[in-house]
Amino acid sequence: MEKNRRSSSSEEAKDVSEGHLSLQVNSKLLPIFFQLLGGGFSVNIQTGATVKDLLCKQLGIHEDYLVQRIQTIFLNAKVVDDVNTAIVDEGATLALSGAMPGLVGAILRSGGFYAAMRNQISYEESKSPSQVQAAKITLKLMNIVVKELGPVFLQQGIGLKGQALREFIERYLDDLKAGCIAAELNGKPMALKDLQRIAWNADQVLLQVSSEES
Repeated sequence: MEKNRRSSSSEEAKDVSEGHLSLQVNSKLLPIFFQLLGGGFSVNIQTGATVKDLLCKQLGIHEDYLVQRIQTIFLNAKVVDDVNTAIVDEGATLALSGAMPGLVGAILRSGGFYAAMRNQISYEESKSPSQVQAAKITLKLMNIVVKELGPVFLQQGIGLKGQALREFIERYLDDLKAGCIAAELNGKPMALKDLQRIAWNADQVLLQVSSEES
């Protein structure tokens, strides 16, 4: 993107019923977007896949990273102990976390020594087969995982509810104006001042964020 691009029409930025917002920001600004990833964002998947296949084959997470860095996985708020058998269905919520501190972290660790202590919060494989189809799930990245994988997901694009994006922009408008280098809405350059004038009406907005060093 070129710097200092300007929107050709201020009217265009007033009411957006669907949207693809692309931002190029200074790398120091990138961490403020991590809260969006922790709160949950939508990704497109093929259902019927195991957690491992979904993460590694569909979302492109390296198998070594899954084994070594992602210590706890929640599927619909239940801890997953076997990524090779747990199946992800349409509308599921999948949360990825690095190691958590203390006894709580040890108990919640996927497949860990204390797994037997949490039978009521462990994921149990569905007995009914899942049909393979295109669908959306909610993905959440937590602690060290959001720091390490967050920039990749942001660059690829994350799906957000329009209201969540609007509230985020309102909260961090001054930071965005100071640290955002360029912005595009639906492929067209827009002025940064117009960010606060957008009324996102879409149930789903695609946000892409790339960064560069200052």
